[in-house]
Amino acid sequence: MTISTIDESQRKAARVVGLTYLLAIPPALFAGVYVSSQLIVYNNAAETARNIMAHERLFRLGIASDLIAFAVDVVLIAALYAVLKPINRNLALLAAFWRLIETALFVVVTLNDFDVLRVLSGADYLRVFDADRLQALARLSIGACSAPF
Repeated sequence: MTISTIDESQRKAARVVGLTYLLAIPPALFAGVYVSSQLIVYNNAAETARNIMAHERLFRLGIASDLIAFAVDVVLIAALYAVLKPINRNLALLAAFWRLIETALFVVVTLNDFDVLRVLSGADYLRVFDADRLQALARLSIGACSAPF
């Protein structure tokens, strides 16, 4: 199979692909590397919980950064589909579909990080649980999308 010429819409889509990769990397690195390294303490749920509550704004900024990266990822998926569609429409559609599913799952897991804040909030209805159990539950929720600490 040979490709005759690249039309202008493919060129624009290819530029969008490059730009979206560049735009998605900083917020993803900020959330995945900086925020995690500042807040998560290896094998210590209590210290991790204290860090999150002491730096709640940073934790929320990490969540927002992840969501920004995922929004940019949706644009990237559409642009990649536009670039690859002339080569093989069915494969491009399949790849876009699976990548959208992946991104949607990451969004759901990231939104679950708000449960960490809820569990660690100290609300009255949580007083029936010991603090160490709440901290472990919060750490379990954080570990749903990150490396095991």
